[in-house]
Amino acid sequence: MSWELLIVEDDQAMASLLANLARKMGFNPKIASDIATANQFLSNSVPDILFTDHRLPDGEGIDFLENVNTQFPQLPSVMITGYATVPTVIRAFRAGALDLISKPFDNNEIRLILKKISDKLAQHSRIEALTQHFHMADGKTTQLVSNSSTMRAALDLASRVSSLDTPVLLTGETGTGKSLLAQWIHTSSNTDNKPWLSINCGAVAESVAESELFGYERGAFTGASQRKQGLLELADGGTLFLDEINSASMAIQTRLLEFVQHGQLQRVGGNKTIKVNVRLIAASNQNLEQLVQGGTFRQDLYYRLNVFPIPLPSLRERIDDIPVLAEQFIAFYARKTGRSVQGISDEALQILQTHQWPGNIRELENIIHRAIVLTESTRIETHHLPIELQQLNKNIILTNTRYPWSLNASLQLVEQYWIQHMLDRSGGNKTEAARRLGIDASTLHRKLKQTSC
Repeated sequence: MSWELLIVEDDQAMASLLANLARKMGFNPKIASDIATANQFLSNSVPDILFTDHRLPDGEGIDFLENVNTQFPQLPSVMITGYATVPTVIRAFRAGALDLISKPFDNNEIRLILKKISDKLAQHSRIEALTQHFHMADGKTTQLVSNSSTMRAALDLASRVSSLDTPVLLTGETGTGKSLLAQWIHTSSNTDNKPWLSINCGAVAESVAESELFGYERGAFTGASQRKQGLLELADGGTLFLDEINSASMAIQTRLLEFVQHGQLQRVGGNKTIKVNVRLIAASNQNLEQLVQGGTFRQDLYYRLNVFPIPLPSLRERIDDIPVLAEQFIAFYARKTGRSVQGISDEALQILQTHQWPGNIRELENIIHRAIVLTESTRIETHHLPIELQQLNKNIILTNTRYPWSLNASLQLVEQYWIQHMLDRSGGNKTEAARRLGIDASTLHRKLKQTSC
């Protein structure tokens, strides 16, 4: 996608250089030499990004930036200046500037800034598209996408079996998306317009599970005032999803085996045989083979259900999928809560990709939901994450191999490197470097003298 960039700069050579750099990175740049021309551009169409010089022929760029931020608070902007002072920097960032470019600037730093903004705009665009167009099922998106080879293998297996009535057994840890994949198989089948029903075998008592699955006749037990069809009858022609089948009692397993073998059932308290055609998809969060060996799961039922097994990987086995999953949950819960959240910071995303995810996708969904409720900005930051995840940020910083010091390095060595790093990032501008370091200019000068950086 080509992003529109408005460059407000009266120095034609510098404006052309910025435009060329941006054009090579896929941007569509426009140049305005003064504030009046820039306002004309803005009155016709709002660009995706704004670069503005500090001093312009018809006014101060900082005043212009403040006015733009008032009218278009979501417009990413960058201030260009050769006269960076602490008050100017503070005003620029308060006016919504994402970064500050010091003259003379380093071309690589311009590229880094453009790349960072481009990535954020692309993320916002994807989330907006998801918000507008994703399909919902039980409150969640039915879109299954993955960059993980193990998850793609599971999706490939699901696509191969979806048009058949073959029993499917989904295995994997709790929260890996087994119920979502089961429903995807159903909606991708020839029975998409037929019933889809489900029961969590671990969430209901044995007596309730039997009447829920097989139904009952009037008077079958106390409280049975009228006949009730069970889920197997109601799902006739469609699909019944047996979640946590590993939790089903031996009695329920026996009745399910009889149904799977003959395709017919009797309601509780009845003697009439009812024939139904139901596609069964079962899911287990435990190893059924081990349960068979332990005597808590019927071997014959296991073989009946395990005709087409599909294992689902844990989220820690598909870390590359976390960004796209996070975007889907942001899109859904931003719309559901009425928040204007459009993305997640790189730091917060890095924390998510470091976490071990014992609760898998369900845990990620809950964390994104909570973060959206907490944030009043357009982006999820690290402080919107749970405390235990924020703690991971310290470990990320300490173990990041980008830093050329060991974990037992002295404070002086770390400080020397970091000061020089910020000076390089600031193009040698000491005022900007001090701003990024969170110290005043006089403190930076003193430290430079002490460390000979």
